[in-house]
Amino acid sequence: MTSSPVELAQQMIDGYSIEETAYVTYESVGRLLVIGTTRDIFEVLPLLSPFSVSVLGVGNSTNQEQSELLQRVNFIGIADSIQLSGYLGNFTVDGIPSSYDLVLDLCQIAVLQSVVTPIGYFRLEVIAELPQLVEQLSELVGVFDKPKFFSFSKNKCAHSQNKIEGCRQCLDICATDAITSVDYQIVVNPYLCQGCGECSVVCPSGAMNYQYPSRQNLLCQLREMLTAFYSAGGAQPIVVFCSIEERCLLPSNPKDVLLFPLESLSSVGAEICLVVLALGVAQVVFYNSEPLLTDSESALNNELAIATAIITSMGFSEQMLQRSEGVLKFNTNLLAIPPATFVIDHDKRVVFRMAVDYLLNYASQQPRQVKLESHSAWGEVKVAKDLCTLCFSCVSACPSGALQSGQSQPQLKFIESLCLQCDLCVSTCPEQAIELRSRYLYDSVEARRARCLHEEPAFHCINCQKPFATKKMVLIIKEKLSEHPMYQGKALKRLEMCEECRITSQLGCMVMVAQEDGLEDQLRANTY
Repeated sequence: MTSSPVELAQQMIDGYSIEETAYVTYESVGRLLVIGTTRDIFEVLPLLSPFSVSVLGVGNSTNQEQSELLQRVNFIGIADSIQLSGYLGNFTVDGIPSSYDLVLDLCQIAVLQSVVTPIGYFRLEVIAELPQLVEQLSELVGVFDKPKFFSFSKNKCAHSQNKIEGCRQCLDICATDAITSVDYQIVVNPYLCQGCGECSVVCPSGAMNYQYPSRQNLLCQLREMLTAFYSAGGAQPIVVFCSIEERCLLPSNPKDVLLFPLESLSSVGAEICLVVLALGVAQVVFYNSEPLLTDSESALNNELAIATAIITSMGFSEQMLQRSEGVLKFNTNLLAIPPATFVIDHDKRVVFRMAVDYLLNYASQQPRQVKLESHSAWGEVKVAKDLCTLCFSCVSACPSGALQSGQSQPQLKFIESLCLQCDLCVSTCPEQAIELRSRYLYDSVEARRARCLHEEPAFHCINCQKPFATKKMVLIIKEKLSEHPMYQGKALKRLEMCEECRITSQLGCMVMVAQEDGLEDQLRANTY
């Protein structure tokens, strides 16, 4: 019996081999830390005999209760506040030298406040749930491997420059608190990361990447699935992104619907959506039966909003990108374009622009630009010319090279395709002369061309005539130093000199003073 295009496409998905990634190993021998009131601890202890139990009490307790705990378990003591950190096999409490494999939290207010708590941490709210929870604890005794879901390129990161903070999108989105900033550098704890992929979605530069699968691997997998579908005579496919579990629960597929399972629905960014449409897909649907976490929902919706703004500005239907919660909904009247054949690149910004350039070839409208929401990684820099002194602090801070100096000319130049909208230039500018505006510029040639944002006439040294600053900068410096004791009277003219002439002038004054005091020979000996 001949397989249908959908069946062949799904077989291609099932047989596709994902590239191996690095793994993170957890080791647990069952050292369990129980935190709570002594009353609650006594209630749960009978079911915790399989574990090596240590107890940390909170609140009030009697000497008799503490004495009894000492006889039954490793009683650490009573604490007013608890600073717990770690993960399966390595939980620690500030002030306590031991580490623990598992944690059972009985407190009314959770000790750990992460949106997604680390593997090995359990909180019991209802005593009736204890048997089930003990079973889960027992399953976490042994040695376990987990994929390292991310890769991070420090050289691409736009978090900070010169100890000034810029982009912090990955920090703000991480639900597991796996991402931190240490000495203005992004650090990711692979043991805390649980693979939601949202950090890679919001990262404007591609410094943070999802690795299971990688962006390139995911897109190649999608292309092979669609190639199998087209080769079998399929047309105008609909791709449904869903979780691996939900794929098995969804009903039989209509003739054009292809289910694509993901580890995490929110790991797909705008660039993936645009490439899928460029591969000839009529509609992309994101399906989830259960609500996502608030931040996950926000990240996914933001990416869909960016991709939707891009395609609708070109005249495509907004129905090409859809969310579907609980019930699958399709629009079968949408037209698909011929599938693109461009090479899938691993760089998210390159992939994004390649997809848009291809879609533009089949668009009913040819816009110059489209305004995007402020969270977008695309946009321009605007400079207030009346404030800018061309000090080029922004150039030294720009992590992507989007802002550049005019080399021999007092000019500030800008390449829009490189701009990450990371905010570092805004935070660095001493004159507060810079503003960011999110947008997408469709013309790739224009976006890659360096354009002048601001320029000033050069100021020439009054001695040697060498250009060394702008007229505005010299004027501002003279105003700021006009009352400084070093620049009174004729000395103020030194600010109109280049560095070499200024030193020569200062040295000349020192020689004159030394001659008056009879110290000329000593001055020359110390100087030369």
